[in-house]
Amino acid sequence: MKKSGNWLDWKDPLGYRWLMFGVLSVLYFMACMHRISPTVIARDLIAEFNADATALGFMSSAYFYLYAAVQPPVGYLSDTWGPRAVTTLFAVLACLGALLFGLAPNLTVATLGRALIGVGVGGVFVPALKIFSKWHRATEFAAMTGIFLAIGNAGNLAASLPLTYMVLWVGWRGSFLAMGAVSLLMALACWLLLRDAPEDKGWPPIVTAAPEADSDKGQSAPGRMRLVFSQPNFWMVTGSYFFFGGPTLAFQGLWTVPYLIDIHGYSRVQAGGTLMMIPIGFIIGAPIFGVLSDRLPFSRKTILIASLLIGLLCWAVFLPTGGKPPAAIIGPLFVVIGICGGGSLSLYMTMTKELFPAWLTGTAMGLMNPAAFLSTALFQPFSGFLMDSVGHSGAAYPQAAYYKVFVAIFIFGCLSLAAILPARPSQTAAHNEVQG
Repeated sequence: MKKSGNWLDWKDPLGYRWLMFGVLSVLYFMACMHRISPTVIARDLIAEFNADATALGFMSSAYFYLYAAVQPPVGYLSDTWGPRAVTTLFAVLACLGALLFGLAPNLTVATLGRALIGVGVGGVFVPALKIFSKWHRATEFAAMTGIFLAIGNAGNLAASLPLTYMVLWVGWRGSFLAMGAVSLLMALACWLLLRDAPEDKGWPPIVTAAPEADSDKGQSAPGRMRLVFSQPNFWMVTGSYFFFGGPTLAFQGLWTVPYLIDIHGYSRVQAGGTLMMIPIGFIIGAPIFGVLSDRLPFSRKTILIASLLIGLLCWAVFLPTGGKPPAAIIGPLFVVIGICGGGSLSLYMTMTKELFPAWLTGTAMGLMNPAAFLSTALFQPFSGFLMDSVGHSGAAYPQAAYYKVFVAIFIFGCLSLAAILPARPSQTAAHNEVQG
């Protein structure tokens, strides 16, 4: 195969895959931006729709319920329709959801818009991993997944201080209308530029794999699901992912800015700037852990446990201080929490991919990926209930309300660690993988 000397040279697959990577990264950037955006506009929504924390939690969680719900069909369709068709269709749905949210006359319509956004952006991550599995060798997959997570989660970064300024400039409604327009442009780019495999461009395959049996190719959706669910390690990885993802996403995406304003007296801009520390850490951690897990002579399980432990220790700092550690250490804590979050996520995805053959990758990812988002959908209104049980004054909540949330986050972190411990590391070790 001819190698390109320039990554912009799209005359061979080694160059063209970077073009597709850029398109997918912009889509995932938008997905992550939507995911975290309610924390920046939480007070605007409470004031405009006369909502309390529980109602706001339900509105925000609609994204995660629908995101989680579409993952299994998205995974199956990625294996059958192909990721190009899936990402195009779902990007259009994300556009419609953003427009509906931006034009919402009440909280009910805003919730419907938020739900439709969750459906739309739910068709990005799993199809992207399916494309990576066809366009990148096994020795590159964990690193590419980490880089993809890092670039996409720059959307979390954009949903902090940059979105704060955007809302101050054009309002929260104008901001979401603009995001809808970008989603529509990316839907067009998906159809024009994405290809499911190098063979679709007339190139030989990059990934060399054993021929798939006809029975494998003809597996029905229930048959594929049975094969995934029969793997014990799948349940351990997915269970750990469930307890790991929800609390952090809920706090980052809904309560971080209100917490910093209510408890530490930050201005809106200061709170948005501090919120940036979590996605900055994520952007650092995801590719680093991905590369290290491809290179170090340790199982991915061992590296994941180390990441989970460090993150758990960071959340533990909030407990003896009653939910109000010194302001000077909040930024560093958020950075480390982000690093461990990004690193853990790239490992969860790679561990799941390595449990199954290539023809089952989309289905397996689609069944595993909903776990953290279902957890988030449950944790957001639950955390709102915990806060409302303490009470509030206007849009402001007291320190005791946020302390209850930190206790719940710590307990979930312990459960995440316990769930992954029984997994057999021989099935998830990077150095045990048969390389293509």
